[in-house]
Amino acid sequence: DLYSFCTLLLLRMAHTDPQVPAATDGEVFKEVVSSDFLGFNFRSSATYSEQLERAVAKTGQGCAITVKVRTLPQCGKQIVAISHNFGFLGGSLGCAEGEKIVRGFEHGRKHKLPVVIFCKSGGARMQEGTLSLMQMAKVSVAVGAHRSLGLPFITVLLDPTYGGVSASYAMQSDVRISISEARIGFAGPAVILNTMYEMNQKKYDEECPAEFQSAQFLEKRGQLDIVLPSAKGKELDDSIDNKISDILNVLLGGRPVVNSTTSPPEAQNEDVQLDYAKSRSISRPQAQDVIAEVFSQFTELEGDGRVGSDRCIRGGLAKFEGVRCVVVATCKGHTPSKMKEANYGMPSPPGYRKALRLMELAERFSLPVVTFVDTCGALPSFEAEEVGQSEAIATNLVAMAMLKVPIITIVLGEGGSGGALGIGMGDRIGMMSSAYYGVISPEGAASILGRYANDADKAEQFPVDCKALATAQCIYAPALKKLGVIDEIIWETKGRENETHNNFPLLKADISNFILRSLEELSKKEAADLVSNRYDRFRGMGIFSTSGGLEGESIDCLPSPISLSQNIATSGGAPISYAMEPSPKNPVPTPTPTPKPAAPPSRPVKPPQVPSKLLNCIANETIAGDRSAHKGLWPFEGGVPPTAIDALAGDLPAPPRCEMYAKKILDEQGPEALAKWVREQKKVLITDTTMRDAHQSLLATRVRTTDLVDAAKEAQRVMGAQEGVFSFECWGGATFDVAFRFLHECPWDRLREMRKAMPDVCFQMLVRGANAVGYKSYPDNTIAEFCKLAAEAGMDVFRIFDCFNDVEQMKVCIEAVRAAKKVAEVCICFTGDFLVEEEKIYTLEYYKNLARDVVAAGAHMIGLKDMAGLLKPSAAAPIMKALREGAGDEIPIHFHTHATSSISLATILAMSDAGCDIVDTCISSMADGTSQPSLNAFLADLETAGNERFPGIPYLSLERLDSFWARIRSLYSPFESGMLSGTARVYDHQIPGGQYSNLIVQSKSMGLESRWSEICDMYRDVNKLFGDIVKVTPSSKCVGDLALYLVQRQMTCEDVLTRGHLIEFPQSVIDMMAGRLGYPHLGFPEKIQKIILKEVEPIKRGTRPGDSLPPDDFKKEEAALKQRLGRDVTSEEVISSLLYPKVFSDYLDYIEENSIDVKRLQSDVFWYGMSVGQKTVVPNCEEFKGNTEITLKRVGPITHGSNRDLTFEVVVNGTPQDQRIVRVKDVDLDGGFSGPMADASDVNQIGSPMTGNVEKVIVTEGQVVQKGEKLAIVGAMKMEVDVSAPFAAKVKKVLATKGAKYEEGGLMFVLEAQ
Repeated sequence: DLYSFCTLLLLRMAHTDPQVPAATDGEVFKEVVSSDFLGFNFRSSATYSEQLERAVAKTGQGCAITVKVRTLPQCGKQIVAISHNFGFLGGSLGCAEGEKIVRGFEHGRKHKLPVVIFCKSGGARMQEGTLSLMQMAKVSVAVGAHRSLGLPFITVLLDPTYGGVSASYAMQSDVRISISEARIGFAGPAVILNTMYEMNQKKYDEECPAEFQSAQFLEKRGQLDIVLPSAKGKELDDSIDNKISDILNVLLGGRPVVNSTTSPPEAQNEDVQLDYAKSRSISRPQAQDVIAEVFSQFTELEGDGRVGSDRCIRGGLAKFEGVRCVVVATCKGHTPSKMKEANYGMPSPPGYRKALRLMELAERFSLPVVTFVDTCGALPSFEAEEVGQSEAIATNLVAMAMLKVPIITIVLGEGGSGGALGIGMGDRIGMMSSAYYGVISPEGAASILGRYANDADKAEQFPVDCKALATAQCIYAPALKKLGVIDEIIWETKGRENETHNNFPLLKADISNFILRSLEELSKKEAADLVSNRYDRFRGMGIFSTSGGLEGESIDCLPSPISLSQNIATSGGAPISYAMEPSPKNPVPTPTPTPKPAAPPSRPVKPPQVPSKLLNCIANETIAGDRSAHKGLWPFEGGVPPTAIDALAGDLPAPPRCEMYAKKILDEQGPEALAKWVREQKKVLITDTTMRDAHQSLLATRVRTTDLVDAAKEAQRVMGAQEGVFSFECWGGATFDVAFRFLHECPWDRLREMRKAMPDVCFQMLVRGANAVGYKSYPDNTIAEFCKLAAEAGMDVFRIFDCFNDVEQMKVCIEAVRAAKKVAEVCICFTGDFLVEEEKIYTLEYYKNLARDVVAAGAHMIGLKDMAGLLKPSAAAPIMKALREGAGDEIPIHFHTHATSSISLATILAMSDAGCDIVDTCISSMADGTSQPSLNAFLADLETAGNERFPGIPYLSLERLDSFWARIRSLYSPFESGMLSGTARVYDHQIPGGQYSNLIVQSKSMGLESRWSEICDMYRDVNKLFGDIVKVTPSSKCVGDLALYLVQRQMTCEDVLTRGHLIEFPQSVIDMMAGRLGYPHLGFPEKIQKIILKEVEPIKRGTRPGDSLPPDDFKKEEAALKQRLGRDVTSEEVISSLLYPKVFSDYLDYIEENSIDVKRLQSDVFWYGMSVGQKTVVPNCEEFKGNTEITLKRVGPITHGSNRDLTFEVVVNGTPQDQRIVRVKDVDLDGGFSGPMADASDVNQIGSPMTGNVEKVIVTEGQVVQKGEKLAIVGAMKMEVDVSAPFAAKVKKVLATKGAKYEEGGLMFVLEAQ
């Protein structure tokens, strides 16, 4: 076989003449020189031949290697010294160098001399091509042949040692020595920088490990045995020679034979108090102390030779009474720093591998091994398990079983489990009388076997049980000697018990005596006998029963099963006494325990727990949430900011209630009376948008009901029943679907809860005309039903708009609101800039005519809706004049704007001065940016003596509410738009404030955050492509969808015009171009409409989309929902399902899976999960039936299948429940696409058109599809794109699955053309 062939080959290569000729000191093999056999020349000022000539002239050598035989004066031993000369082409390894090194090894074999190589090289020589690489292999076979003769090989790694030299013979030696200044590695820093960092020096510097490729770096990672301190010249040379001499003094000399005149210790016959705790005394001698006292010429060797080092297991070469040997020991340390350095006496896998390497070295040079055991056990750490603690110990056991040299083991202190056995399989084993040796520590055994009634019982009984178990398990030396585990007890009596690590002459003598007698006995045995005897020794260990009875000799020192049970349950705490005589004729008696009357309690059997949906939801958010507090992904330091509404020092009291205010007039007299009353007011009225548009604009509409209701209670206190307060905008718009889609709560419940908290103000909502609160046109009966239900749930003012200012699209909604006797505030959406001559579309005449049409349609009020904040202060008077001319003087005008440009506060003040009746503002901590102007600042400006426009609310009375919203905003900070200041750029891109933050969230989800500036420019360009339309939901969403889509695909608007027939446009854009949202008053550019629609037939201009839509069947939808839910359903649920079928269905699925109580969670828990030790309160929890306190007690480690167990403590109505354990999967937060990419050159492979999630897979494998037929839908946030068949085909393979995350170009389908 291959192994036999290689062995024979090495033996043949190692064959030498039996008569070993003497070697002469001096240089050899000068005749070997480098040559340019390739004629190498590459863009260099000098050819390789010329470089060689210069190197020869510079160094006086024919190549970079010299080989000398020299005698070390320190030990008188000859060595073959092979040295690199860095001055000769960087000491690089070429063919001549390889030849001289191999000849040096052969010379060493011929004369039976050790080889020492002094390495100093940049690596293999490129100018000699592949043959220079092969020198690594050539030298390696020479190393193997040298090793087969048992001859030492030492390397000294100087500065630098890189490349092929470090990756071959430099690291193949028996002992590796270096100096502290040396740089050592395979790939040099320049290679790593170029290859892995693409010359990114900054990134390289940031990630480069400390002391990278230094001798100390390699020593800490176990790849060097010895690092000598800094020195130069003769001092360095002497230091190296001294260390080499120390090593050779041990490695050379053949197998030692020992003759001893010592005698075994006398038998002890005295009372000994056995207590395992004595083995842990910090003052008792430890292995490092014994080595220093008992051995001479100890040369410590570091590391496992591979990847790790360990300061617990230490060892090296030494002499004992002149006998050359290898010493291996577990060490602890006597000071805190030394104990920490030694892992507190617990070995790691590199330590065991170091021991293995030393034992193999001992076998190679026929040296006995002496091991000292003093460890509580192998290191129980994550890292130790990762790098193979079990494997390391297991490998050592087999290696010791087969080792062909003697092994002598002494258990000095603790002999903890497999950690001790990993270096403890001695042919002769001695044990200190105060030591212990067992399968588990007494404490560990008591923790598993003990049963305790309570903490007090455990505190009293646990120490007693530990001592009882120590005896019961026979871990003390007398019992272990009787069991045949050890051979001899080294007694710590007759004065020895008071010796310490600083002074232990008697103990030193006893240990030396044992080692010497053991060496005498074992050194006379042949290797085969050692292995055979070791087999018999350990093969015979164990006592067991078979069907025929007890196997092996009965050991009378063992307690019976009955007494063992009693020990654990009832034994007393007094030390156990023995009369000791280490003789088989005098067996150790069984101790008699002192009984304890009370029996330990049994563990009750608990009924199985019902899985908790709510706890599972919290656990998933804690572990898998993308803002997990447990994983440190939340934005807070030092915990979540408090959100309670606190009284502030210096608060002004709330203003007194007024006799007449908007809500009272509406409820008692109706909307017409309210409109009349508003026009009669001299003061400007305010609408607070904080609860709707402000958080939509700043926080992506993510504020939850529980926080809104808390705010509503304080708002009622300071702004309820106030003459100057017209309304609170708190519902509608994006808040409706976001509540279902992202917050998993019911928007109808929100409306009712807020109305209960704030009864004395008008509630205002945003409704998108024929689009209701959706993004498409709905049947007229659905619009009417929605408005009716909203009014019944507490809505007062319906701000109605159409995304193209089409009054016909708003009429159904207006009529429904009027029928409910609520306020129809009909909006004119503002865009453009009529102050500039270039404006030809959105002129003052345009707005005047719109105002006339709005009033004719039945508006109670006109809302001027400036979505992007484009109206400047100088335009206030002209626009008010135009609107009054169009609408007449009796219709109130309500102005809404955004602060994106930073000028909006001045604008609303100018509008107030121009006679505007109502202006939109929001609380100052939620103002500005893309939100509304500050209510506090607006009030402060008007709060001057005699200003008749002042609404009557002191701005300081709002400070408590303002402080609350500041805390809420901090809690929701991950959803911030990232806009730190206003920007006049809004006049260019015209992105509405309510869309701005959502567009940023979309861009983040699609990986486009860094390209925000491009998105703004693309938004502007797409708007122009569409013909400069009014941009408000849902038309603004269509502009944003296409802008994101084009930026992601690295396309431009010009590409749409030239390559549009190849583009799968977002569905929202197709719907808009088809007229399903209505039409701008000038229509869409015909060319772009045809490109986007392709073969889709648009709705005819001049007709409403609702005219062609059949009425929704409410009864049918109700029946379907009733069947699904198994209960009666409300009209609100029916209308929600019709408005958002998929979103509402997903909401129902979520509640079914995660509990309706999710809406009751505190917001910090909902968004960030919980941290260990955190407590949260869930009021009126349906699942646990009462007020529920939940505390996260523990987050367990990741187990098989990427699962974690979370432990919760639950208290319901003050009564503690059983702890709950919830298992959840710890998913990769990135969740990135890992599937194959579509081959762009293969038309049959269909890739995802964008980064997003698969919303729906429409086709199945084997299905035949026609050109343009939908295969799937991919979505990102609220944008959806169809994946369509580019030609008639058969679906050969479906790789896409619903919910899967895809990157653009990820392979979704494979087609087969038909």
